[in-house]
Amino acid sequence: MNVNGRRVLVTGGTSGVGLALAAELTAAGARVAVCGRRVVEGGAPPAEGVTALAADLGRRGEAVRVVDRAAAALGGLDVVVANAGVQHLVDLTGGPSAAVLDRTAEEIEVNLRSVVELAAAAWPHLAAGGGAEPAAFVAVTSGLAYAPKRSAPVYCATKAAVHTLLRSLRYQAEESTPWIRVQEAVLPLVDTPMTAGRDGAVRKIPAATAAAALLEGIRRGRPTIPIGAARTLLALLRLHPPTAYRLLRDT
Repeated sequence: MNVNGRRVLVTGGTSGVGLALAAELTAAGARVAVCGRRVVEGGAPPAEGVTALAADLGRRGEAVRVVDRAAAALGGLDVVVANAGVQHLVDLTGGPSAAVLDRTAEEIEVNLRSVVELAAAAWPHLAAGGGAEPAAFVAVTSGLAYAPKRSAPVYCATKAAVHTLLRSLRYQAEESTPWIRVQEAVLPLVDTPMTAGRDGAVRKIPAATAAAALLEGIRRGRPTIPIGAARTLLALLRLHPPTAYRLLRDT
C-alpha cells in the first residue's frame, strides 16, 4: 500500500506509539486524524498536519462517533488503526474490590469492546472504494496476547481476544470485501506513558521505532506484523512454548 494521500484514523494517537505513527504517516503524505481522551477541541494538534478529535473509547458508542467524525474531516477513510489501550496491574485473587472491578472493566471496554465497535463502524467507509485501492483495518496487540504476564491478567486476555477477533474478521473480509486487509501489529515492550516506571530484564524500544515498523507492515500488507522482540517471541512459541511463557510471566 502506498499511504501517500490515504485517509487514516489512529485511535490513541495523542501519545506513545499512536502519536509516533501519526507523525510517520503524515511525513509519508497521508491525511491523518487521531483521537484521545486528552484532546482539547479546537486546540493545538498533537503533531503537525494531524486532525485531533476528543474521544473516550471507554464509553459505548464513542468509537462509532469518532469514525464518523474522522471520515467527515478527511473526506472518507482508507485505513483505521485501533491503537488505543489501557493496562492496569491487578490481582484478582484478592477479592472483588471496587477499584479492581473498575480497572478491569475499563480494560475490557477500551481494549476489546471499542475495537469491535470500531471495526463495525469503519467497515462501510473502508469498503466505499470498491477495491480500486487496498484499504486496511489494523489493530495493535502485544506479545502478551500470546504469552501473558502474571501482573496484568485482564489486559493480556483482552489482547488475546483481539488477536482471535482479527482472525475471524479476516475470514469475513475474504468473502465480502477482499480488498480490505485485516492486520495485527504485535508489539514488544515499548517506551510509552503506559509503561512508565516498568523497568526490568526486558528492554523497551522507542515508540518511534515501533511506529516505523508498524507503518512498514501496513505498507507490505502482512496479516501479522511482529515488531522487535515480538518476532523472537512468536518463533519461540512455535519451538518451545513453556520457555516463552516462563520468560514473560514476570515481566
